[in-house]
Amino acid sequence: MPIILSHRLLTAAVHLLALTSVCYGYFDRDEFQRRQINVGSLKPAYDYIVVGGGQSGLVIANRLSEDSSKTVLIVEYGTIDDTPSQVEPSSATNYAARNLFNVTSVPQPGIGNKRSTVYAAAVVGGGSTINGMLFDRGAAEDYNNWEKLNNTGWGWAGLLPYFRKSTRFNTPIDPAIVTEYNQTWDTSVYGTDGPIQVTYPPWVWPAPVSYQIQFQAWNEVGVPTQLEGAAGKSYNAFWVPSNVDSNGRRSYARNQYFDPAKSRTNMELLTSYRVNEVLFSSTKRAEAVTIQARGTANGASTITVRANQEIVLCAGWMHTPHILQRSGVGPRALLQQAGIDVVSDLPGVGANMQDHPSSFIQFTYTRDVVPNQGSLQSNATFQQWAQQQWLQRKGPLSMTTGNSLATLPLPVMNSNYQTIIDRAKAQTPATYLPTTYTAENIAGFVAQRDILLASYASTNNGVFEVPFSGGASTSLCLDKPISRGTVTMSTTDRYAEPAVDFNTNVNPVDTDLFVSVVKFYRTWMAAPSMAQLGPVEGAPGAGVTSDAAIGAWAAQGMGSSTAHTCCTAAMMPQGLGGVVSPELLVYGVAGLSVGDISVIPMIPATHTCATVYAIAEKAADLIKSRATSSPPQDPGQTTTTTVGTTTTSVFSTTTTSTTTSSAPAPTQTHYGQCGGEFTFLFLTVG
Repeated sequence: MPIILSHRLLTAAVHLLALTSVCYGYFDRDEFQRRQINVGSLKPAYDYIVVGGGQSGLVIANRLSEDSSKTVLIVEYGTIDDTPSQVEPSSATNYAARNLFNVTSVPQPGIGNKRSTVYAAAVVGGGSTINGMLFDRGAAEDYNNWEKLNNTGWGWAGLLPYFRKSTRFNTPIDPAIVTEYNQTWDTSVYGTDGPIQVTYPPWVWPAPVSYQIQFQAWNEVGVPTQLEGAAGKSYNAFWVPSNVDSNGRRSYARNQYFDPAKSRTNMELLTSYRVNEVLFSSTKRAEAVTIQARGTANGASTITVRANQEIVLCAGWMHTPHILQRSGVGPRALLQQAGIDVVSDLPGVGANMQDHPSSFIQFTYTRDVVPNQGSLQSNATFQQWAQQQWLQRKGPLSMTTGNSLATLPLPVMNSNYQTIIDRAKAQTPATYLPTTYTAENIAGFVAQRDILLASYASTNNGVFEVPFSGGASTSLCLDKPISRGTVTMSTTDRYAEPAVDFNTNVNPVDTDLFVSVVKFYRTWMAAPSMAQLGPVEGAPGAGVTSDAAIGAWAAQGMGSSTAHTCCTAAMMPQGLGGVVSPELLVYGVAGLSVGDISVIPMIPATHTCATVYAIAEKAADLIKSRATSSPPQDPGQTTTTTVGTTTTSVFSTTTTSTTTSSAPAPTQTHYGQCGGEFTFLFLTVG
């Protein structure tokens, strides 16, 4: 017999209302349009040019424009998505492909030569606009690992003030759910007046008994429950809030950082323009950018805009390194092959790429709890009840992607974890790295590997994430991969989208980790408390038992990305393949910094949204702190030393050979950068 959910679902009347017919706008479109500018309104120069109006770019622009004496220009390739549904909970898993760049990876040998969809936002607000709204942080050890790479001030203690500054925690609106499900949190690790609102939705899937069983089962297999993961303890099992306001609407960079600055006359946003290059003076100071209208053909005119103080790259993990490479900042061999003058030889630009690959494991509960997620499709009465509840902004339709995780330390998953560590230590470092890696890149990887393997042996951080929401199947997400990928400019068409190579699962240590988590998931399903739900394995299947067979299954279904791609302009010493200093300044040039997800040196075991807010808040403080000490800018002529281009005015048009592209229009269904699992789209090659 199924386990029936309590009285809360049985007392409501039936009232049918399609979710898509309910519109909740959050500001006037005309008002927003007035805050934009067109090309004809551009000033010849701004104090700051922020390249990218995504998540980090809007944070930094907001903070820099707090000083009314400083002018700030944001240049964003994407457009504005003011569709009312974009802020609703359903947007956690449904969003338009127009808000993404249309890019796929190169074939991935480690997962059967599949090509993976590349998740990079092309919309104002960036990844915060299209994500699953699961708002967690890494463990303290994750950020302390950054500091171990000579990044003073970037450990947990240095970042916690910025995690607080960017958030405010709202007490959940339904105390009955909090009590019934034993949801816990610690308000001291959140801000009280930060821009991004954080809370728990007024619904949890499915019945309390199932959640109690799942948490209890974790405890039975050695995974305790944490009070608050965001307190630097995001390992083992814990609750995770959503970045939604008290009405359940998305709280993100656009409506919490950009909109409040709408009255500032010193901040301007230019959309649908691509930054082609950063232009440098003869002394290698970044002084201007060239921009081109989105969708224009080869040979279209470009515009040059000067920056008096600093240019801040916030174009994301894919395009920040791409812009650097086009501008003559990157690996010497690549730039020379493309015919680009070398401004700064930095092998780390576009290297060190990391993401959270995942495979989907399938079980079925033969005595499942009802109703459950499937009831929204299979039970008309429950559908009607859910729609009626949504009129009050509560019930099942208030959910995003779930609110509970198990982030598992390796020693908890595998008592023979030292064997995996020893195997990694025995490898010749270059064996599984991209062939383009230089001695500096390899040295940086070795430094990271030493830190990473220490974390593998630790019980104070997670190696795998297992989302759970009462169901039996889920994604198994590798949070600490040892494989490394690349983002590389085309040497024959520098303005084409770059080649993205995740290098997924190439290092066999990653496969060993997947084998460990599959075995441990089975252990969880076999925990005493689980017996009352009757779990039965579907995939990989009970007959798949050898390490080789489990590893092959994981690779066959593995996706390269959960939209947490990072680390392509890493904050590390230059001799270790680093691109930026702890002050986020690009090595070898002046007046140029990076403030986005690219600067992360080692991917944390978390969804990256909250971490990006903290990085951007800290970046803004760093930029402001050096403003008074920066040398004055020459308002006269500029001679550039990149990409063979010379401009003789502070505001000019020139003809270049370029192409801009647009993403296709169909709507895709999956989760986004801050949020969780994906429906992976693959193409098999060969």
